[in-house]
Amino acid sequence: MKAWWLAVMALGLLPAAALAAVVKEGVDYKGWKCVSLSNKTTQVLVAPELGGRIIQYRVNGKEWLWVNQDLAGKVEPLPEKVDMDLWKNYGGDKLWPAPQGWSGKGQWPGPGDAVMDAPFKYEVLAGKGKQVKLKLTGSSEGGYAGVQYERTLTLKDGSSRLTIEITMKNVSDRAVSWGIWEVAQMDFSDHGKKRGANDWNEDAYLAIPLNPNSRWPEKCQVMFGEASSFNWQPDYQKGLMIVRYMNFVGKMTLDVSAGWAAMVDPAKGQTFVERFPAYDATQDYPDGGNFEVWVAGKGEFVHKNERRVAADDPQGRLIEMEPLGPKVTLKPGEETYLKTSWEVYKGGLEAVPEMKK
Repeated sequence: MKAWWLAVMALGLLPAAALAAVVKEGVDYKGWKCVSLSNKTTQVLVAPELGGRIIQYRVNGKEWLWVNQDLAGKVEPLPEKVDMDLWKNYGGDKLWPAPQGWSGKGQWPGPGDAVMDAPFKYEVLAGKGKQVKLKLTGSSEGGYAGVQYERTLTLKDGSSRLTIEITMKNVSDRAVSWGIWEVAQMDFSDHGKKRGANDWNEDAYLAIPLNPNSRWPEKCQVMFGEASSFNWQPDYQKGLMIVRYMNFVGKMTLDVSAGWAAMVDPAKGQTFVERFPAYDATQDYPDGGNFEVWVAGKGEFVHKNERRVAADDPQGRLIEMEPLGPKVTLKPGEETYLKTSWEVYKGGLEAVPEMKK
């Protein structure tokens, strides 16, 4: 055995057990051709043809990201213009420019921007070993915002932590001002288990630390939907904004100085944590905060400065976790950068290291 080990070391090899982290190409997920980064407990599935989305993040058998079952396996033609009614929401996690709006050229009117949904090229930087890396590069055509995205995903052996490094480059011939906007659609579907009276996961919730020195008196700002919505359940004693899926459409922005937010799923005994740069009061953020929450559901919201009414959608039980970088003015060829990470802990909110301080 000792001689075998020395021979392996001499060849620069490692036993198979130490090479648990691996990248595989051409992996099927619900009919899409994906690239998989995985280790013993964790699998990250990326769909390059769907705008480079992370289409699923699976840890200990639980899938955290919402996926549109009606579009499973489909790759729809790209829209010819920026129009939300033409946009196809496949689910997963994607990249957009911020701020979104319809009052001027400094606001991105998407989704529906073909550049954001065009296929990404990918390169395997490290295919197996103690950590694996995948680089994704988006379209260089720029689109409405005039930007190109690139992100590098890193998954280590023996850990659920996925590190996401995002670069946004100005590929236009003019100066542009945008912030990086990462949008993860978290799955609040009940999957037929009917734990409560409704067809969504009534046990799960988001927990977002409130900034004790927030710019807003209530330490958050409701952007769309009713300010009194049952989705928003602040716990000021614990310094947390609790968000539950209650089937009421709404959006909120927060200036999160703690640099993390969590989704807790008590039924699975697991907690998902996303980390991102802490709010910096010296920076200019697209909507005033560095983290936003969108709850899909029925009710009124604003799009293109017009009132719209969302109907009940039993297939769309999701809440978006959306970290944002500050708005930066980029000259042609200049870049801005944002780093986030995901991780899953066994247990509830008390399992998150930051909650133990």
